[in-house]
Amino acid sequence: MEKTVSIVRCVDYRQQTVDEAVRRVLEPLGGVSAFRPEGKHVLLKANLLSAYRPEKSVTTHPSVVEALAKEFVAAGARVTVADSPGGIYNAASLRRVYSVCGMDTAAKNSGASLNFDLSFRRVEFPEGKYAKEFDILTPVLDADIVVSVAKLKTHGLAYYTGATKNLFGCIPGLEKAAFHSRYPNSYRFNAVLVDLCELIKPDLSVIDGVVGMEGDGPSAGVPKHVGVIGASLNPYALDMAMCDLVSLPASKVPVLTEAAERKLVVSKVSDLSFAGDDPNEFRTEFMPPSSRGKSSLIGIVSRYVLPKKVHRRLSDVLTPWPVMTEKCIACEKCVEICPRQVISIRNKKAEPDYSGCIRCYCCHEICPVQAIELTRRLKRPERKL
Repeated sequence: MEKTVSIVRCVDYRQQTVDEAVRRVLEPLGGVSAFRPEGKHVLLKANLLSAYRPEKSVTTHPSVVEALAKEFVAAGARVTVADSPGGIYNAASLRRVYSVCGMDTAAKNSGASLNFDLSFRRVEFPEGKYAKEFDILTPVLDADIVVSVAKLKTHGLAYYTGATKNLFGCIPGLEKAAFHSRYPNSYRFNAVLVDLCELIKPDLSVIDGVVGMEGDGPSAGVPKHVGVIGASLNPYALDMAMCDLVSLPASKVPVLTEAAERKLVVSKVSDLSFAGDDPNEFRTEFMPPSSRGKSSLIGIVSRYVLPKKVHRRLSDVLTPWPVMTEKCIACEKCVEICPRQVISIRNKKAEPDYSGCIRCYCCHEICPVQAIELTRRLKRPERKL
């Protein structure tokens, strides 16, 4: 089990600053030469959730992608930047995401290419604890080296998103929404993310924590400066370290509790081995997502100490509903991405049929104008709000 996590200071996104930070963060891991990249195909799996400008802190910053790409290109590798953003997955949508997120410039400056291969293959994975097969992007499967280049953020469903959750974007387009429908239970869904990570087995994981996102991430939260870049050969170890850095308890992060249970990561952060700069220099506190917060701990405890019927009722009350506000512009992105197809446009406003809502928060995640609020209610909301 790999326990080394490298964390270094990176105060801003000026390219020279990021280039130096990326070189430093990789040094304790052997640098890019440790991967023997000459003549190999390297895939940088960035977090490109949707078409957000870099300053919104929703996506991996292009300067981090550019710095990593330059390192591998200089070592003789062929580098491709890829992701399957939320919503419809086609060449036009990819082109817009790459442009708005700054990836086109990052690729041009580094010598990398942008992926437009929309194909995927079904991969059998009998070793999976819950999921035994996945549809995976062809460029991910064909790469010799896969690097998860994530963004440090909170997440409504996963509590935290980093190196592990970032790999969900290896699943094509709206098939990601189908996964939510297939695994509506949040604990099971997050456990499946560990299955996915074990299938992909990224060779390297890097997290852009220069400016992260707290609160209602992954898209409706608040940018917060942390000033670090982290890296590890173990995505779970890196996630555990970054969670600790921003005061998000690993016990509330389902992918980490699942990974620890499977002995894929140590059970406590003190058992990790740190390299680079002293993590205590950057310690801060992220506001958790409103969908979880303190109530998530109550829900976890109740799962083990209360009768199942009582636990289900308590969980139902504690789990917020996605409520559409007057900010809705009827863009239909939530309609496209809803796993259960229970959102429709009525009177120029999106309206969910809550009887079919599984509270996966895909709609909240993809909304470009943050028109969806996560609200706890004693009973299920009515259709007309």
